[in-house]
Amino acid sequence: MNVLLEQLDPAEIKLKGRLVAAFFENPFLEASGHELCARFTAAPEAMETALADLCGCGVLENLGRLYRFSAGPQVYGAAAELAQAHQGEDAAVRQRLLELETFARLQEDLKVTRHEVGAVLDMVPAGVLILDRYGHLLKSNALGRDLLALSMDGVRADVCGLLGLDLETVLAQEVHIEVELSSPLAVNSRPFRVPGSEAGAVVSVQDITDRRAVEARAEQMREAFFSMIRHELRKPLLTVDRCLSMLETGGEATPETRDMARRATAHLTAMVDDMLFLARLERDPMAVRLRDGVSLRFLLVESDLAYRVRAVENGVKLRLVPPEEDVLFRGDEGRLGQVVGNLVDNAIKFTPRSGTVLLSGGREGNGIWVRVADTGPGIPAAERERVFGKFYQMRDDEGRTVGLGLGLAICRQVVLAHSGTIEVGEQPEGGSVFTVRLPLDGLPPTGRRANYDTENHSGRG
Repeated sequence: MNVLLEQLDPAEIKLKGRLVAAFFENPFLEASGHELCARFTAAPEAMETALADLCGCGVLENLGRLYRFSAGPQVYGAAAELAQAHQGEDAAVRQRLLELETFARLQEDLKVTRHEVGAVLDMVPAGVLILDRYGHLLKSNALGRDLLALSMDGVRADVCGLLGLDLETVLAQEVHIEVELSSPLAVNSRPFRVPGSEAGAVVSVQDITDRRAVEARAEQMREAFFSMIRHELRKPLLTVDRCLSMLETGGEATPETRDMARRATAHLTAMVDDMLFLARLERDPMAVRLRDGVSLRFLLVESDLAYRVRAVENGVKLRLVPPEEDVLFRGDEGRLGQVVGNLVDNAIKFTPRSGTVLLSGGREGNGIWVRVADTGPGIPAAERERVFGKFYQMRDDEGRTVGLGLGLAICRQVVLAHSGTIEVGEQPEGGSVFTVRLPLDGLPPTGRRANYDTENHSGRG
């Protein structure tokens, strides 16, 4: 047994051992009782007892206010043994304190990380639920709890049962289903594995009420479109079929029959050509071929001559006001003629008998304008943004729809391919007025032809 321990009083023996170890490590240490109390977090009475006993055994020397190491040969070896024992004990204590501090830091970091993960999950625009291997809910964002009507403490909630999922399947492979709860939900799940943890799954849920509504509207539009296509294409086909039936039953191919068949065939061909041209133009605005030297006066006169007979047949007065001086510009003469022709044709079609259609044009700054105005019923303000859309049909005076509704859609695409604009308004005295504006060089201000998307626009045509 250590000789020094036999001499020391058992009272406060642990504190005495720590004092011996501290002074042995630093033999030049000189400290007051108050400083030693602070260093060893000891009570003044306990420290006074320990210091007095160590001074009595010759290990320490009292210098009045300070204490220092003064172990002589007779106690030096014993003091060294005692110091070594307490040094090992202090090292173990320090290591344990370090581990505790590290653990506390990790706990704090984990706490912060959990808050961060929760905040990130709450930003996801879908419900997210994390399950353990038993299907228990480990973590979820607020949206996920709302969509499944789960409480904050719903850890034992049977999420798989609620969503109609098989737990074993969810833990093994990806699953994509749609379910009906309080609202239709799209459910996607996949296995979730993290090194050091048991297998689980991540489930995302998304409210698809709006998507279902859009799909339903799209289906209705598809049905309406195909119904309209069948109706419009059937009319000329029935005419051709009637002519063929007359010939098959021995009837003569009279000029009237041939004329009727030709007109029906031409009508059918024009509708198919319109659909193909519009599809091509939407994919590639360069389908419009620009050439220099297009005459504005010729463009207007050509449309006036082409539709003058039609106007007379409909009891409508067609007036032309050409520009005082001709203007030459860059454009696709054929396609622009189709634009002006479509506008004039529509104006005649929707203007009642004894009404007037006015075709005019001129130069305006670095561009030209063409205007077609009529004295018809006009277009309601709410409909004006829709009239340039594909397959949008307006009704004539007798409530009938006319054509496929592609005329104004084609007009708009051709005008946009020339970097121009087309708009519809209302005349002060009533009736519609369509105005086309084109740059003289056929290019936008940037000097580059732009791509145009007309999917969200709708046309009187």
